[in-house]
Amino acid sequence: MDNLTQQNRKYYNEINIARGIGILLVVLGHALKQTGVTDLAVNVLIEVIYSFHMPLFFVLSGFVSVKILAYTKTEEYVRFIRSRMLRLLLPYFVMGVLYMPLKYFLSRFARNPYDFSAAWKLIIGVNPNTTMWFLYTLFWVSVIALFLVRRKVLLPMLAGSAVLSAAAFHFDWGIRTPKYFFFFVLGLCIREYYEKFQRMMAKRWSLALAAALFLAGNVALYCEFPAAGFVTSVTGSILCMVFSLWILQTAGSLPDGFGTLGKSSMDIYILSDPVQTVSRLILWNILHLPNILVVLMCFLLGVGASYLAAKYILRRFRIFRLLLFGER
Repeated sequence: MDNLTQQNRKYYNEINIARGIGILLVVLGHALKQTGVTDLAVNVLIEVIYSFHMPLFFVLSGFVSVKILAYTKTEEYVRFIRSRMLRLLLPYFVMGVLYMPLKYFLSRFARNPYDFSAAWKLIIGVNPNTTMWFLYTLFWVSVIALFLVRRKVLLPMLAGSAVLSAAAFHFDWGIRTPKYFFFFVLGLCIREYYEKFQRMMAKRWSLALAAALFLAGNVALYCEFPAAGFVTSVTGSILCMVFSLWILQTAGSLPDGFGTLGKSSMDIYILSDPVQTVSRLILWNILHLPNILVVLMCFLLGVGASYLAAKYILRRFRIFRLLLFGER
């Protein structure tokens, strides 16, 4: 029991570190897009970040959801769906409703002014806070996995969903679930065969191959070959998990720092977009500060202000913990 507990804690720390890395990339990517500057270096950096950062979170979510593979009882299904509704759908709808007036009043500064007649689209996953799509998609992906994926069909399901995901990347379907379902299943597989995964990725040729594919995929993406996004998403997620393992083994405050960010990644994800939107309005549209300063401030405020506001203000009130973060 002690060994199992230690292993679970180890996995949890690694996943938290990976979440910490991922949320930094999310906020940085949004900060880089805030000003709409079309500098070549900025475009390349955005392309690299967006080539894998959201699939990474689906992989990590699948990794920590491995318990669903053993569910057989109706009450287990019901409990899981309820918990997903609370954790994912409630913040999705609350943030969508709260964001509507903000986006409407800032319409004259926005590239796409908000129209209240589109409010009903919240139900089908179109949120005025566009970053909230992840919560909506993850809910449906995890529920589908709950009903379809079991240990005895895990590898066939991985192969089938990979084909579907690659096709979704290539044809750019309007619905996100087929694209990201594979990455949730990939997370389940990595967790189920984690020791084998670690041994394989400890080999230099495996890391070199993943890195080469990630680089080649990004070049293909920049050359407007969208199917390469599937390759970069897989290899980028794997490389990030390996990097997290390396960070976990380092001395100093680095593991704790990324781990802290990882534990607060949901808070930062939910709050950072409104923070960055207001920051960009003040710094860019009103004060007309230099682009590099706006990006830096939007990034720092997106991470820092969101973290501090959640920890020291919002989480002190039960109603905010429930409505904004889906926690009782």
